[in-house]
Amino acid sequence: MEPVDQPGVKGLLQAAMAEALPLSVHWDITWRCDHKCVHCYLTERRQPELSLDECIGVLDQLAEAGTLMLLISGGDPFLRPDAVDFLRAARDRTFDVRINSHGNHIDAHVADALAEMGIARVALSVYSAVPEDHDRVTRIPGSQQKTIAAARLLVERGVEVRFKTPVMLHNRQSFPTVGPLAASVGASWELDAHIVPDDQSDFGLCTIGVDPTDRMLAMLHDLARHREHVTPVAELADTPSDARTCSAGTASAFIGPAGQLYPCINWRDPIGDLRQTPFAELWRDSPTVRRQRQITRASYLGDCDGCGFHGKCGYCPGISHAETGDAGRRSAYVCERTHLTMAAIEHMDRLNRTNAPVPQPGSPEAARLFDRPTFAERQLAARRAGVTRPADRLPLRVPLVHIGEPR
Repeated sequence: MEPVDQPGVKGLLQAAMAEALPLSVHWDITWRCDHKCVHCYLTERRQPELSLDECIGVLDQLAEAGTLMLLISGGDPFLRPDAVDFLRAARDRTFDVRINSHGNHIDAHVADALAEMGIARVALSVYSAVPEDHDRVTRIPGSQQKTIAAARLLVERGVEVRFKTPVMLHNRQSFPTVGPLAASVGASWELDAHIVPDDQSDFGLCTIGVDPTDRMLAMLHDLARHREHVTPVAELADTPSDARTCSAGTASAFIGPAGQLYPCINWRDPIGDLRQTPFAELWRDSPTVRRQRQITRASYLGDCDGCGFHGKCGYCPGISHAETGDAGRRSAYVCERTHLTMAAIEHMDRLNRTNAPVPQPGSPEAARLFDRPTFAERQLAARRAGVTRPADRLPLRVPLVHIGEPR
């Protein structure tokens, strides 16, 4: 997790959200992929993809609208034969370009091109330093070796590389090994303890995720990299209820392979079709995006008033929409995610008080750490039992720490 307390960046984002300036666009240029990852949320890979000329037309529209950053993903973007041409067209328009990929199609020629055009960062999915555990996720023998080889090619050419590791049943024991592997290659590392539902709102996919205790342990391993910077939550102001939940649909957007425009990758409530309507017109005049922009943190008070973490909840309109059909209703999934995150922070505070290391998965130390429930875990149990009250606000004496959202 990266710190987000950068005044300039935070101020720019707030201004963009206020003016509905689309600073950042996540664009899946294809949903084709030759891996069969067990946690993949894509259910329909065959799309009438935008042609290269159509993509370049959209790039011009985004530049005119004020977009600065593009995250290019898939599927795997390099399964498009024209992927490098598309990326070069984006860089010719001075976008800050970042890429998500499994890396198996990044050879020396592609790495040379990415370095030459000045790609800001390539994020590679790495599930374990144990090849068998990684390949058990992708279901492609030898895939881990190819991903690490791509990382080395990119780092050698000066391209920033990040390893991204979602934690699930298949790598629950060995996910901590990715950190040292990333360091040895010269890459940074990002952990994600939460599996999301698929793009048809099926939450059954989340069952391959690990149990709550293991999810908290994964978050602790993520926090451990900057544990000295944790701050008691009592010293931090809650986010006001009239604030937006996130930048989706105001300062950021998602484009699917066929040109469908959405507020974000998780919020599958389409704003419109870029093959039929220019980006600026959809972004400015679509009744859908106007409705989406009415969602604030206060939208959830009908369901969540009384929760001690209302001001700190990672409300997600997209997941709420997928789970309930209403972007402004409480999501049980998000509620659990927030409480587990807060519980992990409490556990880190306990470890900090004794200067104890974060325990390894399956160790006796991990069992002892989680044997004593935190305030957040008790609150989640009360929420599920339907016994929370407005009086159950978070006491200021509760020792917590604050972390930023993962990016």
